[in-house]
Amino acid sequence: MTTSKSDAEIPALQALSADIDAEVRHRFAVIDGLRMHWAEAGSGEPVILLHGWPQHWWEWRHLIGPLSRHYRVICPDLRGLGWSEGDGTGYDFDRMALDLRDLLDHLGLGQVRIVGRDWGLVVGYRTVLDRPGRVDRFVAIAGVHPWTGQRPSLPVFLRPWHIYLLAAAGGSAALQERMVRRSLRAWRHRGAFDEREAEIYAERMRRPAARAATVAFNRAVLVREVPHFLRHSRTMRTTVPILHLNGGDDPLSDGVPACFGDHAGNMRLERIPDCGHFVSEEQPGWLVERVSAFFR
Repeated sequence: MTTSKSDAEIPALQALSADIDAEVRHRFAVIDGLRMHWAEAGSGEPVILLHGWPQHWWEWRHLIGPLSRHYRVICPDLRGLGWSEGDGTGYDFDRMALDLRDLLDHLGLGQVRIVGRDWGLVVGYRTVLDRPGRVDRFVAIAGVHPWTGQRPSLPVFLRPWHIYLLAAAGGSAALQERMVRRSLRAWRHRGAFDEREAEIYAERMRRPAARAATVAFNRAVLVREVPHFLRHSRTMRTTVPILHLNGGDDPLSDGVPACFGDHAGNMRLERIPDCGHFVSEEQPGWLVERVSAFFR
């Protein structure tokens, strides 16, 4: 009897799940020709947790337990990251949102609640704008919103300088290793990742698929997505309830304006006290309470 690649990876995933106060199940399926991994726990109405860079599903370990007592919590690894496959293509926001749609279809889910941080934030916003019928409520964390360009500020464009560097020279494995380690250190304000935690993320980022994903995503942001939103944001509207949360001490969220009122009437922008970019690991208790209240 042969063992599939997915089966071989289950022990490592289960070892990570030992840190979580819930029974976590790990699943794999072929989505758009690529093998996608997700972790899930609990039962009931679905909540989708979408991680950021340079991380994977495990960034939600402090939220999975509390939320799974009331919801079916589903944490996909985005294309190319974590335990999901990638081939260096498909990193425009439209395709990544289609990955989410295809996963929801595979699971037989209609309308869901979504929480997205960093890369997960852009997937969530793209889904809200393109397929609002699939989103009951959306919590966006640690990033800009689609209407940011209507009131631009220098920090919004200058603070995420890593985007320019990774888009231009991210093919270097040594550079990416340094940037992964630096981001985990410099973007966190409250507490710090210990060596084990940092290595859990860095190890998966050494995969060729993750390095290719990093370059392709950042190039797509500069070449396609920023120009697209600058041109079209004034015509983008949604009635989906949105809670946008940025850490008060997040260097990547400095200067994000509250200029969405005419476009997203059910949206709120809030700053999280004593928190940097990694909200679910810096302020997990605060985040669970705020997300739970918003979902109710």
